Amino acid sequence: MRSYWLVLGILFLLFLNGCSSKNGEELAQEVHMTWELVENEVQPSQRHVAKWIMHNNGDVAIRPTWELFFNTIFLSVDPEVLKGDVAIRHLSGDFFQLVPLEGFPVLQPGESHEIIYASNNFLTKNSHAPHGLYLVFEGEENGCVIQNHEIKPILLKHQLAAVKDTPIPIPTPDFLFAQNKGMSLLKQEALSPVIPSPKSYKWGEGELLLKGDIVIHAGPFQQEVDKFIQIIQPHFTGTIRSGSEEEAQIRLERPVDTMEKEAYSLSIEEKVSIAASGEAGAFYALQSLLGLLPWDFFGGQQTEIKLSRIEILDGPRFAHRGLFLDVARNFQSKDAVLKLLDLMAFYKLNVFHINLANDEGWRIEIPGLPELTEVGSKRGHSKDEEDFLWPYYGSGPDWENSPNGTGFYTVSDFKEILKYAQDRHIEVIPEIGVPAHSRAAIIAMRKRYHQKMNDGDQEGALEYLLEDFEDTSTYLSAQNFRENTICICQESAFSFYEKVVDEIQEMYRSAGVPLQTFHTGGDEVPKGVWTQSPVCSQFIASTDGIQDVHDLSNYFYTRINKLFKEKGIQTAGWEEIGQMELQEAGKEVVRPNPEFAEAGFRVYAWNAVAGWGGEDMAYQLANAGYEVIICNSSNIYFDLAYNLDPNEPGHEWSGYVDLKASWRMVPMNNFISNDTDMYGRPIDPSELANGKVKLTERGKLNIKGIQGQLWTETVKGQDMMEYYLLPKMLGLVERAWAADPDWTRINDAERRLAAREEDWNKFANAVGQRELPRLDHIFGGFHTRIPKAGAIVHDGLLHANVETPGLQIRYTRDGTDPDINSPLYSAEFPVEGKICLKVFTPSGRSGSTIYVKN
Repeated sequence: MRSYWLVLGILFLLFLNGCSSKNGEELAQEVHMTWELVENEVQPSQRHVAKWIMHNNGDVAIRPTWELFFNTIFLSVDPEVLKGDVAIRHLSGDFFQLVPLEGFPVLQPGESHEIIYASNNFLTKNSHAPHGLYLVFEGEENGCVIQNHEIKPILLKHQLAAVKDTPIPIPTPDFLFAQNKGMSLLKQEALSPVIPSPKSYKWGEGELLLKGDIVIHAGPFQQEVDKFIQIIQPHFTGTIRSGSEEEAQIRLERPVDTMEKEAYSLSIEEKVSIAASGEAGAFYALQSLLGLLPWDFFGGQQTEIKLSRIEILDGPRFAHRGLFLDVARNFQSKDAVLKLLDLMAFYKLNVFHINLANDEGWRIEIPGLPELTEVGSKRGHSKDEEDFLWPYYGSGPDWENSPNGTGFYTVSDFKEILKYAQDRHIEVIPEIGVPAHSRAAIIAMRKRYHQKMNDGDQEGALEYLLEDFEDTSTYLSAQNFRENTICICQESAFSFYEKVVDEIQEMYRSAGVPLQTFHTGGDEVPKGVWTQSPVCSQFIASTDGIQDVHDLSNYFYTRINKLFKEKGIQTAGWEEIGQMELQEAGKEVVRPNPEFAEAGFRVYAWNAVAGWGGEDMAYQLANAGYEVIICNSSNIYFDLAYNLDPNEPGHEWSGYVDLKASWRMVPMNNFISNDTDMYGRPIDPSELANGKVKLTERGKLNIKGIQGQLWTETVKGQDMMEYYLLPKMLGLVERAWAADPDWTRINDAERRLAAREEDWNKFANAVGQRELPRLDHIFGGFHTRIPKAGAIVHDGLLHANVETPGLQIRYTRDGTDPDINSPLYSAEFPVEGKICLKVFTPSGRSGSTIYVKN
């Protein structure tokens, strides 16, 4: 009997050794995770249930001495575990931890364990599933990426089942066909010659053909002509050079009568004549000339330049035509930004607003504060974020191999961006958001504090500290962060912000670029901040005019505005910096804050979610005296998904934004900017406008422009950035430059809709016939989104269409994926078996395939 127990003990030891004979990296390679959506409900209340199966594909047992980390924005912070002997803990933002509990088995080779959890939200997209999975094994510090993570896809049929008996718009082929039913292919002369549409134009007869060497007389606009030549020369076999007026085929001059600084005239007859009062106008005239070239000009080497004869008189509607890019959540390289600036300039956008810091990353070098980039610009696995941030948005456990999570612009990089933008008549507005959205800065300055204290430098430690270590306030930000709001009750917060502003201003100064406006963020300060801070309690008690934490916001922005005024910089921020909360009729409402109404603040009005009640906030602020930039989330937030297709990535909290959604926005009349709310329910513009504030004449003068936004929680890499922006950014381009179309002034809703759809067909044709094909090539080509075809089968015949006429629909009858050599759809035909359809640009880029059966 004794020998039996001895043998059993030896076998047990061998078993344990077998479990641990491989390191964590090797074991992680043998773990296979399968995720599947089990239940999905949108009513009576939102909920989804999902299942993970953890399988051991290896040849040794895996003991439950690990922790699993993963990312998802689309999971409640307190998910309910229904099965599986695990606990799921929310750590911060989109970062979660799953740990095995007592009862979780040792996974023998070939064995599996099932984990089921529930969350209080409706899940719609495959990209919303948990991702970024990695394991940390007991005794090891590094995270080991799980390479084998299979997501069982959500399909359109699953969505249809989940939203049964609701109007939620699921983009099936027949839904898309109905959406595109008013589209038809138009002739070029029916379209605007360029996008954005000029103020006025008149087509002439025939064409101007330029061959051989081309001479341009630059007049007073040599720099603008030099940039034009740099763009066009690589694609033309002849020589393009500057020369005298007598020999020139293209001439630029200042007119006798003064034009607005961004206005121009362009005439193509026997020669090309351009007139502009300022450099910006000449620059935009040359961008229009580029836009008048055939779309395939940039696709190779051309021996001639063919231009239709035309007369154009043009100038912008808004002074501020902006695009916002968030590089904090997920980083974009300097080269990607420079290419984006080329795109903006071509489409006559003139403000680049760049978000350089947020909870999830600090992206600009600040001399004198190296911790901001040494700590705040890196993301990877860490127990407590002491040396770098956690790997938000699936950026992975290795900070050195994390192109989306890790990265920043050096002083030299940023100055290059500034100069590049200035050369293209683009103002760069930096954003360093405060007091919320500041976790990366708080953690970096915490590191600085402890280093300085260890060095015996208490004064240096306290100089830029951003937190009260004794603060026990409980709060959760809109993006589920804790400890993300700086303590504005201590002087070090203002010392820190002034240091950052001074260093950024010096970058502008040394680059020879004026810093005119600084964006301070100011949005989404969580409820509950500072309420349990001893530092703030003492500050409130000892400061005249401050009664409680609600008064701290006015105090903070009074200080910030004074700081900027002394530096000759305009204070800007999201709409919250111009708002205050009031009680009206027993309800808490948000109204313009009179404290700063005449202080020169520029506010960016974003929270105009269709149907939520804030559609008039921009107008309230403008009427009250604030400068306003229209940033409607429901129309020009480009991080919102194109539609509800489960394979379309992106957010959906404010609905869905496609090309048409951005194009149909009416900046001065939000009430007619959307047809439905985010759930597909029709919007009655008259009912929506009832009781809402309309723009006064004074208010109209305070609307300074519009701006589209690309937040990047779900955007990973340059290709995704370009996909999210194009083509829907072109709707912003049109609304920023061109005057409101005639249909916006039609009061009758039915007549207005009919006129709008006719106008939309023209714009969509210009995009499909010219812009998307051109974007395959210009500036090296862009990763644009190509739409799916719409299709129905009626009386046995296949009918297909596309939202931007001019793109090609190709098909197969044998179930294979269509390619550029597949037959071209041109008219309906009989359906037998399975038909596959895909949309292509002329150069062969394509979208996703749809399948149709009779």
